[in-house]
Amino acid sequence: MLMLMLLKRLETEATIKTSNKMKLKTFNEFEISEELQYHLDNDLGISNSVFRIGSDAYRKLFEEVKKYWDEDNIILSDKEAWMAKNLEIGKKAIYDGREVELDSPRRGGDKKFIVYHNSGKTDEDGNIKAVKIEWGDTSGLSIKNDDPEAAASFWARQKCDTAARMDPLKPGFWACYAPSLFNKQLGLTSDSPW
Repeated sequence: MLMLMLLKRLETEATIKTSNKMKLKTFNEFEISEELQYHLDNDLGISNSVFRIGSDAYRKLFEEVKKYWDEDNIILSDKEAWMAKNLEIGKKAIYDGREVELDSPRRGGDKKFIVYHNSGKTDEDGNIKAVKIEWGDTSGLSIKNDDPEAAASFWARQKCDTAARMDPLKPGFWACYAPSLFNKQLGLTSDSPW
């Protein structure tokens, strides 16, 4: 299972940039929230957090991890690193005149699932403009990512291992990777990727 690889307080060193030099700091030198400390102490990642994705508590935890990541103060690996680098979970944006949360997938929409992602544009008030992305079959088929044979078949059929599937502005990305990133939020029984 891929997990957040925040190294524990006494074992981990993270790098931060100070002018043109690199300085090493341990987590003891950072002021981190009680919630992040709990996740560190219990080897919990941002993809298997105790908080519900979409909640204020999760949004604050993700923002804290992303802040440290953006400043090169935190070491992540695998999917957590990708999430911190490419997603803005819980950040507010505007879609069709209403406020939405970015990168917080849920069931609903015209397809099985829906998510809003940063379009890279802002409106005249400086608000982030979101794009709506929908994916998933609505004919009654169930998601069987806990079945290795079905998962392998889906992965091959959808070409999930190609660079084209790594664009979070496309439904194919969310179809391939949302089960492993957001399985609890989407009500899936397994965090296995397709």
